[in-house]
Amino acid sequence: MLLITIILLVIFLFNLVVYWVIFLKVKKKEKKIVKLFYKIFPLIWTLSLVPVPIINSSFLKLYFPNNYSYFDQYWLLFALFGIALIIIGIIFARRANKVYKVKSMDKNSSNLITKGIFKLIRHPVYSAWGIIFLGIAIISDSLISLIISSLIFIILEINAIIEEKLILIPKYGKTYENYKTKTPNRIIPTPLNLFLIIITIIIVYVGFLNFN
Repeated sequence: MLLITIILLVIFLFNLVVYWVIFLKVKKKEKKIVKLFYKIFPLIWTLSLVPVPIINSSFLKLYFPNNYSYFDQYWLLFALFGIALIIIGIIFARRANKVYKVKSMDKNSSNLITKGIFKLIRHPVYSAWGIIFLGIAIISDSLISLIISSLIFIILEINAIIEEKLILIPKYGKTYENYKTKTPNRIIPTPLNLFLIIITIIIVYVGFLNFN
């Protein structure tokens, strides 16, 4: 399972690197192959991440002995929290998509999106991906997936920083700089970030209880 997990993470990172290479190096972005990649980019991202917590789940330890329970008798309690995170992530994604659809209907609009969920978070789609993955990782009862969740948040944060510097600031200039001062959080807004820190401490403590 560890080998498959590594392969999936490599695919995830490679997909992200290809995206930025195309953006920085390919001048003719109207080519069919470039358009095709942009369409399947989210699909590859999803298919490379979602299986990770599933294949490392404690529920598969009957078939894969190296999978073990992390939460043990506390699993049901944390599973409910994981479901709540997934719901929050889906809400973030749906609200962001709703704003995108409204803007896409206005062909003359090229203004920066600052309405709806974007008043709270600068990158709600990245937030959704990270939160949903964390929720699945918790439900799957996997230490490996929990560790990878933190890495995913770091990668998403770095990607958001790069996107701002290479795309958003050059395109919107002072408008985006002003938007950053009003909406300082990139990935996890307050108070959700403080809540996740508390949950992380609790998760670490539960793991300490179960493995000692």
